[in-house]
Amino acid sequence: CEMDMYMRRKCQERRLKKCLAVGMRPECVVPETTCAIKRKEKKAQREKDKLPVSTTTVDDHMPPIMQCDPPPPEAARIHEVVPRFLSEKLLEQNRLKNVPPLTANQQSLIARLVWYQDGYEQPSDEDLKRVTQTWQEADEDDEESDLPFRQITEMTILTVQLIVEFAKGLPGFAKISQPDQITLLKACSSEVMMLRVARRYDATTDSVLFANNRAYTRENYRKAGMSYVIENLLHFCRCMYTMSMDNVHYALLTAIVIFSDRPGLEQPHLVEEIQRYYLNTLRVYIMNQQSASSRCPVVFGKILSILSELRTLGMQNSNMCISLKLKNRKLPPFLEEIW
Repeated sequence: CEMDMYMRRKCQERRLKKCLAVGMRPECVVPETTCAIKRKEKKAQREKDKLPVSTTTVDDHMPPIMQCDPPPPEAARIHEVVPRFLSEKLLEQNRLKNVPPLTANQQSLIARLVWYQDGYEQPSDEDLKRVTQTWQEADEDDEESDLPFRQITEMTILTVQLIVEFAKGLPGFAKISQPDQITLLKACSSEVMMLRVARRYDATTDSVLFANNRAYTRENYRKAGMSYVIENLLHFCRCMYTMSMDNVHYALLTAIVIFSDRPGLEQPHLVEEIQRYYLNTLRVYIMNQQSASSRCPVVFGKILSILSELRTLGMQNSNMCISLKLKNRKLPPFLEEIW
C-alpha cells in the first residue's frame, strides 16, 4: 500500500509484520473467517439496537409472590391513584414514543402502596389525645423538665407503630417468614421514620412538623438531649425537599427500604427478589413520568442514593440510643425493644 504519515500506523500488513517481528506467534492471528463472523454478529446487534422499544410488558419476570390481590372494599377509588400522577395526556405521549408502560400489576401495586401510605400517615385522634393529655401539666420552659424528651419519644412510638402497619400491608411481606418479618421491621423502622420526617419537613422554619402539627426545632431537640443528631437529620430533610419527590416515589422508596438486605435474615434471596420488583416498578414509573428522557437514569440514581444516606442516619439513631442509656435517659419499652 502507499505509505504516508497516516497509513504507516494503519496498514494491516505492516502491523502484522511488526507484531511477528517482536515475537507474536503466527497461530495467534485470528483467521479472516472468524473476523467475518464477528463483524456479522456486531452488525446484527447494531440493527437490533435500532429497533423501537417494545411496548409490551417489562415485567415478564414478576415473581408470583408479587401478584397483587384485589383492593379491599373500602378502597373503591384505588384505581384512580395512578392517573393522579401520570395523566392520560402524558401516557399518550409515552405510547407514541414506545415507552414501556406500567403493567396492570404494577399499577395496582402503586395504587395499593399510596393508599396504605395515606392511611397510615397520621395517628388517630384518639391516639394523639391519649399521648398528649399528660403534657399539659408540665412546664415546657423548664430546662430540667423531661417533657421535650417525652414528647419526641412518645410521638416516635406512634410513628413506628404506623410504619409496622404499613409494612404488614405491603405485597410480598406476608410471604416471608415471621422471623424475617421481625428482622426487617426492627432494622428498617428508624430509616423509614427518617423518610417520614422528610415528608413532614417545613422549609420555612427549618423544622419538622410532628403528628400533632407542632413544629419541632433544634431547640426542642436540644432540650430533649438529642442535639447532636438533629443537624444531620435537618440536612437530609433539606436535600429531600429540593428533590421534589411525589407520593409514589416516597411509597416505593419506603417499600424498597423495608425489603433491604439485613443481617440475620433466614431467606435473604426471597427478600432480594421482592425488593427487585419494587425497584423495577420505580424505574418504569420514572420512565413514564419523564417520558424516557435522558434524565431518567439521573432521577432513578438520585432516589436510590437516598438508601445509603438512610443507612447512615439509621446508624446514628442507634448510636443515639446507646448514648441516651449512658446518660440514664431510658427509652420507652417499645422503642427499647425494636431498636
